[in-house]
Amino acid sequence: MHSIRSKFLFLICGSIVGVFLLLAALGTYYVQTVIEEDSTEMISLLIRQKSSDLNVKFQGVEEAVTNAKNYIADKINVQKLKNDSIYRNDMLNEIALLSVGEAKVSGDVCSLYFRLEPETYGGTAGFFMKNDGEGNYAKINPTDLTKYDKTDREHVGWYYEPIQDQEALWMEPYSNENINVYMISYVAPVFVDEKLLGVVGMDIDMSKIQSVVDSVHYDNGFGFIVGGKGNLIYHKDYPKGLKAALFDAELEELTELVYDKCDGQSDEISFYNWRGKKQRLVSEKLENDMLFSISVPEKDIMKLRTKMGQQMILVLGIILVLVLLVAWRVMVRIVRPIQELTAGSSRIARGELNAQITYKSEDEIGKLADSIRMIATELQEYISYIRTQAYTDAMTGVRNKTAYLDLIKLLDKKIQEDMAEFAVAVFDVNGLKRMNDEFGHEQGDMLITDAAGAIKRVFGEEQVYRIGGDEFIVVAESMTEKEMKEALDHYDEIVKTFNERNKKYDEPLSMSKGAGFYVRGKDREYNEVFKRADEAMYQDKARHYQGRHDRRRR
Repeated sequence: MHSIRSKFLFLICGSIVGVFLLLAALGTYYVQTVIEEDSTEMISLLIRQKSSDLNVKFQGVEEAVTNAKNYIADKINVQKLKNDSIYRNDMLNEIALLSVGEAKVSGDVCSLYFRLEPETYGGTAGFFMKNDGEGNYAKINPTDLTKYDKTDREHVGWYYEPIQDQEALWMEPYSNENINVYMISYVAPVFVDEKLLGVVGMDIDMSKIQSVVDSVHYDNGFGFIVGGKGNLIYHKDYPKGLKAALFDAELEELTELVYDKCDGQSDEISFYNWRGKKQRLVSEKLENDMLFSISVPEKDIMKLRTKMGQQMILVLGIILVLVLLVAWRVMVRIVRPIQELTAGSSRIARGELNAQITYKSEDEIGKLADSIRMIATELQEYISYIRTQAYTDAMTGVRNKTAYLDLIKLLDKKIQEDMAEFAVAVFDVNGLKRMNDEFGHEQGDMLITDAAGAIKRVFGEEQVYRIGGDEFIVVAESMTEKEMKEALDHYDEIVKTFNERNKKYDEPLSMSKGAGFYVRGKDREYNEVFKRADEAMYQDKARHYQGRHDRRRR
């Protein structure tokens, strides 16, 4: 046996060492390949996700402004707007209400406005509303357009830039000096009959955009945005952006690379140097023509690749040691499950059906263990079935006298231990002998069955015992006298209803009944309580037959 085990271990160890060396070589190659593919895929998925988050914000504002613009162009009567101040105020309030609704749908609007052409309507005509931070918009005094030069971007650029371009546009971020917010605006000129009526627009606080860009979490990676005109909109090193005219050589190279890659193939990874460190870059064009990019340091990806390779070799080494230990003991340990099954089978054979066989496996020994467990379970179920049959009255479905005698023993023990609390009710069918004599035992059995059914409906079959032909006992633990009285009253109602509907036999269903209650410190055994209940039942039976001439009272 020892010689065979040695040969077996030698064969296992030699095979494992050979496989280990092969896996180490292949694993190193494949880990590097997988890390490279995964990092590329992760960066690509990340930029698609963040681009989608940004596009949702931009598209929501574009749709809101477009809807407001179309509503204004279709709804307003220019002539009445010029000449009727009441009409003008009503229309401005109506447009403001519509714009607020649209802004709340888009979700990120910090301010909204519709300003009428100043030469016709005055420098402050229109409305300007600001978000109070809780989703509500309050009107504030509009900026007087006539007080600022058209080139004053921080005060009135939002009005004159879309008029100059003759179309809706996204302004590059700027600091709005009117409300002291660094923002990005989507503004659209409104023309009616090809004549300028005014400008409608909505603003997004740039902190909302920056929070999306800064939420790029991939090692030490970061996101940034380049504008359609070549300016840097946002970068972790330039929070307020930077004009293209101020770019250094690295920024110029970076923005050129971003423009080259935003040609519909944003999944392609590019490489560039940023502040002396090699970076990987992926870019995507946003819906507002801005360019969003994510940059990840190459050294972090290489670090991950090296770390994964080291972890793989470590894991393989641990596996090698563990397998060698297992192989060393396999010849010894293989007999243990068999010993466990033998011991478990012996206990089951002695009647210990709850004996635990814990061994589980997919091999033949495991299947044998499953079979033994199944045998024990089936034996338990069969014995439980036999016990139920032995404790159940076949005709009525309630507990039988054997179960009743066992219950008496249990209650006597509880009385001795001062843990008892129960009530006893005794029921006896009236007129059973007359029913058997005059209509046959089949009718008598029906009477007994119906009587049992009425009792079960009140007390449940688990508390009802048939101890004689027509005698039933109810033992209800933890039932008070009040509850027993209510239960017996309920029983009388059930019997009354049954007799009103009964068409199986002429004799009405009737049972004499009596109840007794355990008194702590007085009763020393169950039978003392039973006798009081039985006596109460016989008193009830005497009242039932009082004045009758039927001698066959049973």
